[in-house]
Amino acid sequence: MTERIGFLGPGLMGKGIVKNLLQKGYPVMVYAHREGLKLEDLQQAGATVTKTLAELGTKNTVVCTCVPSSREVEAAVLGEGGLLGSMPPGSVLIDFSTSYPASTRLLYDRLKAKRVALLDAPMTGTPVHANAGELNLMIGGDTPVYDRCLPVFQAVAKNIFHVGPSTHGNVVKLINNFLGQVSNAAVAEALPLAVKAGVNLQALFDVVKVSGGNSRVWEGAVPAICHRNFTVTFELRLAHKDMGYMSNLGRE
Repeated sequence: MTERIGFLGPGLMGKGIVKNLLQKGYPVMVYAHREGLKLEDLQQAGATVTKTLAELGTKNTVVCTCVPSSREVEAAVLGEGGLLGSMPPGSVLIDFSTSYPASTRLLYDRLKAKRVALLDAPMTGTPVHANAGELNLMIGGDTPVYDRCLPVFQAVAKNIFHVGPSTHGNVVKLINNFLGQVSNAAVAEALPLAVKAGVNLQALFDVVKVSGGNSRVWEGAVPAICHRNFTVTFELRLAHKDMGYMSNLGRE
Protein backbone atom coordinates (compact mmCIF):
# COMPACT_ATOMS: atom_id res chain seq x y z
CA MET A 1 0.00 0.00 0.00
CA THR A 2 1.30 3.45 -0.92
CA GLU A 3 1.23 5.73 2.10
CA ARG A 4 -0.80 8.92 1.82
CA ILE A 5 1.41 11.70 3.17
CA GLY A 6 0.26 14.75 5.07
CA PHE A 7 2.98 17.38 5.43
CA LEU A 8 3.02 20.18 7.99
CA GLY A 9 5.79 22.70 7.35
CA PRO A 10 6.61 22.98 3.63
CA GLY A 11 9.19 25.71 4.20
CA LEU A 12 12.87 26.06 3.36
CA MET A 13 13.66 22.38 4.03
CA GLY A 14 10.18 20.91 3.85
CA LYS A 15 9.47 22.08 0.33
CA GLY A 16 12.28 19.96 -1.08
CA ILE A 17 11.09 16.94 0.89
CA VAL A 18 7.57 17.34 -0.47
CA LYS A 19 8.82 17.65 -4.06
CA ASN A 20 10.81 14.43 -3.75
CA LEU A 21 7.85 12.57 -2.23
CA LEU A 22 5.70 13.70 -5.16
CA GLN A 23 8.35 12.67 -7.67
CA LYS A 24 8.44 9.19 -6.09
CA GLY A 25 4.70 8.83 -6.58
CA TYR A 26 3.38 9.57 -3.10
CA PRO A 27 0.14 11.54 -2.82
CA VAL A 28 0.94 14.53 -0.60
CA MET A 29 -1.33 16.98 1.22
CA VAL A 30 0.41 20.08 2.60
CA TYR A 31 -0.49 22.44 5.42
CA ALA A 32 1.26 25.82 5.72
CA HIS A 33 2.77 26.29 9.18
CA ARG A 34 3.01 30.07 8.86
CA GLU A 35 1.22 32.91 7.11
CA GLY A 36 2.43 33.95 3.69
CA LEU A 37 4.02 30.64 2.74
CA LYS A 38 3.65 30.26 -1.03
CA LEU A 39 2.54 26.78 -2.10
CA GLU A 40 1.74 27.30 -5.78
CA ASP A 41 4.83 25.43 -6.96
CA LEU A 42 3.93 22.42 -4.81
CA GLN A 43 0.37 22.47 -6.14
CA GLN A 44 1.72 22.56 -9.68
CA ALA A 45 3.89 19.55 -8.80
CA GLY A 46 0.78 17.63 -7.69
CA ALA A 47 0.29 18.37 -4.00
CA THR A 48 -3.08 19.20 -2.51
CA VAL A 49 -3.45 21.93 0.11
CA THR A 50 -5.50 21.86 3.29
CA LYS A 51 -6.20 24.66 5.73
CA THR A 52 -7.02 22.42 8.71
CA LEU A 53 -4.93 20.08 10.82
CA ALA A 54 -7.99 17.88 11.26
CA GLU A 55 -8.13 17.14 7.53
CA LEU A 56 -4.37 16.61 7.41
CA GLY A 57 -4.64 13.99 10.16
CA THR A 58 -7.84 12.31 9.01
CA LYS A 59 -7.07 11.83 5.33
CA ASN A 60 -3.46 10.55 5.50
CA THR A 61 -1.74 7.41 6.77
CA VAL A 62 1.54 9.22 7.53
CA VAL A 63 1.78 12.82 8.71
CA CYS A 64 5.14 14.62 8.68
CA THR A 65 6.07 17.70 10.68
CA CYS A 66 8.99 19.92 9.67
CA VAL A 67 8.85 23.03 11.85
CA PRO A 68 11.34 25.16 13.83
CA SER A 69 10.98 23.67 17.32
CA SER A 70 9.10 21.43 19.74
CA ARG A 71 6.78 24.30 20.55
CA GLU A 72 5.27 24.16 17.06
CA VAL A 73 5.21 20.35 17.04
CA GLU A 74 3.37 20.21 20.37
CA ALA A 75 0.89 22.86 19.23
CA ALA A 76 0.13 20.88 16.07
CA VAL A 77 -0.32 17.60 17.92
CA LEU A 78 -1.86 18.60 21.25
CA GLY A 79 -3.59 21.87 20.40
CA GLU A 80 -7.30 22.33 19.78
CA GLY A 81 -8.24 20.60 16.53
CA GLY A 82 -4.77 19.06 16.39
CA LEU A 83 -3.37 15.81 15.12
CA LEU A 84 -3.85 13.85 18.34
CA GLY A 85 -7.59 14.00 17.89
CA SER A 86 -7.69 13.45 14.14
CA MET A 87 -5.06 10.84 13.26
CA PRO A 88 -6.70 7.39 13.12
CA PRO A 89 -5.31 4.27 14.83
CA GLY A 90 -2.55 2.67 12.77
CA SER A 91 -1.25 5.94 11.34
CA VAL A 92 2.26 7.34 11.86
CA LEU A 93 3.61 10.76 12.74
CA ILE A 94 7.13 11.47 11.46
CA ASP A 95 8.78 14.51 13.05
CA PHE A 96 11.56 15.83 10.81
CA SER A 97 12.08 18.79 13.15
CA THR A 98 15.01 19.11 15.55
CA SER A 99 12.91 18.62 18.68
CA TYR A 100 13.54 18.44 22.41
CA PRO A 101 13.79 14.78 23.53
CA ALA A 102 11.54 15.23 26.58
CA SER A 103 8.86 16.70 24.32
CA THR A 104 9.26 13.82 21.88
CA ARG A 105 8.87 11.35 24.78
CA LEU A 106 5.66 13.09 25.86
CA LEU A 107 4.20 13.01 22.35
CA TYR A 108 5.25 9.39 21.82
CA ASP A 109 3.31 8.33 24.94
CA ARG A 110 0.25 10.43 24.16
CA LEU A 111 0.07 9.20 20.56
CA LYS A 112 0.74 5.57 21.52
CA ALA A 113 -2.31 5.69 23.81
CA LYS A 114 -4.34 6.48 20.66
CA ARG A 115 -2.53 3.69 18.73
CA VAL A 116 -0.68 6.23 16.61
CA ALA A 117 3.09 5.72 16.16
CA LEU A 118 5.76 8.40 16.30
CA LEU A 119 9.20 8.46 14.71
CA ASP A 120 11.63 11.28 15.47
CA ALA A 121 13.59 11.78 12.25
CA PRO A 122 15.67 14.98 12.41
CA MET A 123 17.88 15.75 9.44
CA THR A 124 21.19 17.25 8.49
CA GLY A 125 21.81 19.01 5.21
CA THR A 126 20.81 22.21 3.46
CA PRO A 127 17.90 23.17 1.19
CA VAL A 128 20.12 22.08 -1.71
CA HIS A 129 20.30 18.57 -0.20
CA ALA A 130 16.56 18.61 0.49
CA ASN A 131 15.80 19.48 -3.13
CA ALA A 132 18.17 16.78 -4.37
CA GLY A 133 16.72 14.10 -2.07
CA GLU A 134 20.11 13.75 -0.39
CA LEU A 135 19.39 14.54 3.25
CA ASN A 136 20.87 12.63 6.17
CA LEU A 137 18.30 11.26 8.63
CA MET A 138 18.80 9.92 12.16
CA ILE A 139 15.66 8.13 13.25
CA GLY A 140 14.42 7.11 16.66
CA GLY A 141 11.42 4.84 17.18
CA ASP A 142 10.04 1.33 17.16
CA THR A 143 11.64 -0.97 14.58
CA PRO A 144 8.42 -2.20 12.91
CA VAL A 145 7.31 1.40 12.37
CA TYR A 146 10.73 2.34 11.02
CA ASP A 147 10.62 -0.61 8.60
CA ARG A 148 7.18 0.46 7.40
CA CYS A 149 8.31 4.05 6.77
CA LEU A 150 11.73 3.24 5.29
CA PRO A 151 10.50 3.69 1.68
CA VAL A 152 9.30 7.19 2.64
CA PHE A 153 12.73 8.01 4.04
CA GLN A 154 14.46 6.56 0.98
CA ALA A 155 12.45 8.96 -1.19
CA VAL A 156 14.00 12.01 0.49
CA ALA A 157 17.36 11.01 1.96
CA LYS A 158 20.76 9.67 0.94
CA ASN A 159 21.95 8.44 4.36
CA ILE A 160 19.41 6.89 6.74
CA PHE A 161 20.29 5.75 10.25
CA HIS A 162 17.94 4.01 12.69
CA VAL A 163 19.81 5.06 15.82
CA GLY A 164 17.58 3.52 18.50
CA PRO A 165 14.23 3.87 20.28
CA SER A 166 12.06 6.97 20.46
CA THR A 167 13.93 10.24 21.27
CA HIS A 168 17.34 8.84 20.24
CA GLY A 169 17.11 10.52 16.83
CA ASN A 170 16.79 13.90 18.49
CA VAL A 171 19.55 13.15 21.02
CA VAL A 172 21.95 12.24 18.21
CA LYS A 173 20.92 15.34 16.23
CA LEU A 174 21.51 17.66 19.18
CA ILE A 175 24.97 16.17 19.80
CA ASN A 176 25.82 16.56 16.10
CA ASN A 177 24.62 20.18 16.07
CA PHE A 178 26.57 20.90 19.25
CA LEU A 179 29.77 19.61 17.65
CA GLY A 180 29.10 21.64 14.51
CA GLN A 181 28.51 24.86 16.46
CA VAL A 182 31.67 24.29 18.51
CA SER A 183 33.54 24.11 15.18
CA ASN A 184 31.82 27.28 13.96
CA ALA A 185 32.80 29.11 17.14
CA ALA A 186 36.40 27.91 16.81
CA VAL A 187 36.62 29.11 13.20
CA ALA A 188 35.21 32.49 14.25
CA GLU A 189 38.01 32.83 16.81
CA ALA A 190 40.84 31.44 14.67
CA LEU A 191 40.43 33.46 11.47
CA PRO A 192 40.55 36.96 13.04
CA LEU A 193 43.58 35.87 15.08
CA ALA A 194 45.34 34.72 11.92
CA VAL A 195 44.53 37.95 10.07
CA LYS A 196 45.72 40.15 12.95
CA ALA A 197 48.94 38.12 13.17
CA GLY A 198 49.52 38.66 9.45
CA VAL A 199 49.26 34.97 8.51
CA ASN A 200 48.41 34.06 4.92
CA LEU A 201 44.92 32.56 5.12
CA GLN A 202 45.40 30.23 2.17
CA ALA A 203 48.52 28.78 3.83
CA LEU A 204 46.62 28.39 7.10
CA PHE A 205 43.71 26.71 5.34
CA ASP A 206 46.00 24.26 3.50
CA VAL A 207 47.84 23.26 6.69
CA VAL A 208 44.74 22.76 8.82
CA LYS A 209 42.96 20.85 6.06
CA VAL A 210 45.53 18.03 6.26
CA SER A 211 46.02 18.23 10.03
CA GLY A 212 44.25 17.55 13.28
CA GLY A 213 42.38 20.86 13.34
CA ASN A 214 40.42 20.04 10.20
CA SER A 215 36.64 19.68 10.11
CA ARG A 216 33.83 19.85 7.58
CA VAL A 217 33.05 23.29 8.98
CA TRP A 218 36.65 24.36 8.32
CA GLU A 219 36.58 23.01 4.77
CA GLY A 220 33.22 24.64 4.00
CA ALA A 221 33.21 27.89 5.94
CA VAL A 222 36.74 29.21 5.48
CA PRO A 223 36.74 29.38 1.64
CA ALA A 224 33.32 31.06 1.74
CA ILE A 225 34.48 33.61 4.33
CA CYS A 226 37.67 34.36 2.38
CA HIS A 227 35.52 35.07 -0.68
CA ARG A 228 33.30 37.31 1.50
CA ASN A 229 30.35 34.99 0.95
CA PHE A 230 28.19 35.21 4.07
CA THR A 231 25.09 33.52 2.70
CA VAL A 232 23.01 32.26 5.62
CA THR A 233 22.59 28.49 5.59
CA PHE A 234 21.47 28.12 9.21
CA GLU A 235 19.87 30.83 11.30
CA LEU A 236 21.43 31.89 14.59
CA ARG A 237 18.05 31.68 16.36
CA LEU A 238 17.83 27.99 15.46
CA ALA A 239 21.41 27.37 16.60
CA HIS A 240 20.55 29.09 19.89
CA LYS A 241 17.44 26.92 20.24
CA ASP A 242 19.45 23.73 19.64
CA MET A 243 22.13 24.72 22.15
CA GLY A 244 19.39 25.40 24.70
CA TYR A 245 17.93 21.96 24.08
CA MET A 246 21.41 20.44 24.44
CA SER A 247 22.01 22.23 27.75
CA ASN A 248 18.63 21.16 29.13
CA LEU A 249 19.24 17.58 28.03
CA GLY A 250 22.56 17.58 29.87
CA ARG A 251 20.91 18.88 33.05
CA GLU A 252 18.24 16.17 32.81
